[in-house]
Amino acid sequence: MTPEHVLETVEAVMSQPFEWGPCDCCSASCDVFLRLWGFDPMAPVRGYIGPRQALGVIGGDLGALADRLAAEARLRPGHQTGGLALSTDGRSLLICITPGQWAGKTRRGFAILRSAARGWHA
Repeated sequence: MTPEHVLETVEAVMSQPFEWGPCDCCSASCDVFLRLWGFDPMAPVRGYIGPRQALGVIGGDLGALADRLAAEARLRPGHQTGGLALSTDGRSLLICITPGQWAGKTRRGFAILRSAARGWHA
């Protein structure tokens, strides 16, 4: 897994328009992860549409949901290229391009961030 391959996949997935459910601040990172690793850690909660359903799935604590989904998917804790991470504000999931560089879905594409909170990898 190279940072270049991760970034190419980020560009392909996160360049799509923002849409709650299909391509939002959580599902987009998991879609990148799916393309990289062949499985979707978010599969158990897919199918929501719109911000209200998204909030219902999150249940008030994205970090707790991410911890649960990571455990169910048997992901290991830590930051690694191609892994997932929680944003430092706890409001979105990110994909690790390389430790110290994460991509997150925005309304108009994606942003590159220099820090992330806890992470998980395959």
